Amino acid sequence: MTKKIKGIVAQFGTKGYGFITGDDGEKYFIHQKNVFNKSRLKVNTHVVFSAQNSEKGWVAMDVNLEKGAKMPSSESKPLSNVSVKGMFFILFIIQAIVVYKIFV
Repeated sequence: MTKKIKGIVAQFGTKGYGFITGDDGEKYFIHQKNVFNKSRLKVNTHVVFSAQNSEKGWVAMDVNLEKGAKMPSSESKPLSNVSVKGMFFILFIIQAIVVYKIFV
């Protein structure tokens, strides 16, 4: 028996599996192979999926992002070009100081 469910990713590990909490309160097992586009899920992502009952419990199949939902970001925003250039400049200065101390 399959049904269409909306839910939120409760946990998803680096090994490619985790759990989704459905809107019905049920926990569903999710494996990376069942994710549309093979994208890496993050915690608190809103998803839509089909559920199948297996011997071990409910399994989420055909998992896709809910329309209008965005993947939560762990970073606030990407670095600007000026920031990257500044970090390279600082790194260059530090390397010049180290070379001066060692060879002079």
